[in-house]
Amino acid sequence: MGRYLLRRLLQVIPVLFGTTFLVYVVVWRIPGDPFAGRCGDRACPEAYINAMHEQFRLNEPLLVQYGHYIANMLQGDLGLTYNMVPVSDLIAQATPITIRLALVALAFEIVIGVVAGVIAGLRRNSFFDNLVFVSTLLALSVPVFVLGRFLQWLLGVQWGIITPTVSGDATWGELIVPGIVIATTTTAVLARLARTTIAENLRADYVRTAIAKGLPRRRVIGVHLLRNSLIPIVTLIGLDLGTLMVGAVVTEGIFNINGLGGLVYRHVLRLDATVVVPVATLFVLIYIIANLVVDLLYGVLDPRIRYE
Repeated sequence: MGRYLLRRLLQVIPVLFGTTFLVYVVVWRIPGDPFAGRCGDRACPEAYINAMHEQFRLNEPLLVQYGHYIANMLQGDLGLTYNMVPVSDLIAQATPITIRLALVALAFEIVIGVVAGVIAGLRRNSFFDNLVFVSTLLALSVPVFVLGRFLQWLLGVQWGIITPTVSGDATWGELIVPGIVIATTTTAVLARLARTTIAENLRADYVRTAIAKGLPRRRVIGVHLLRNSLIPIVTLIGLDLGTLMVGAVVTEGIFNINGLGGLVYRHVLRLDATVVVPVATLFVLIYIIANLVVDLLYGVLDPRIRYE
């Protein structure tokens, strides 16, 4: 287990450097001068543009810029925005909000997706099974930004049940609808996977043996069926964490949430790469750690899995 964990941690290093370099190149190569339009309707003075280019090392080769970024990041220095605000302060303020939003989305995804999929798998070809199929098909067909705008208009503007935009405090109640919007697609995929896994395992030999031994149906489902069906579901939930982060960029922008996704959304519009690159790096780290935790959970769910 220790050797496996060490090997996985070592594998993180090239992945982290490769992804951050790719993100760095793509973001800093966005066409247009980020300082040319920062003086309102008037063109910025040439001296100001040159000074900003020198301060943010834009005159140096891209590899040198990336080297300075990595060196500073390893020392805990994420740099300053174009407005001279520490990026680390912005990330520290936004992270708790995004964590609350992700927890709401994950709770919705696990409770609705897994429960609906398990029940549909146990009651194949029933009315509920067909209802889950149609619902998931509809959820997969509607893009996140369309669903977000629609719910914002319907629940916030027409019915007045929610506030169209989330306040600066971003309370748990305000994050329910944005969390549902983010989790809609992944919930549908999770329900489909859970339904298929349960339906397949119901025909497995170990389940038929447990039934033949006269075990109660509750024990057959809870102990034998669900435990063996959870491995692909846990894998998908771990991978979905990255998807939720990407979805948060669009959804936080729609509902004006001051989380990490909203932070990226606003600074992409401003061509401010000083914020986009560190937050994207944080997303990469979260995705890698989530996958590592999922791999370690395999051994807990199925003791036959070994890490050597």
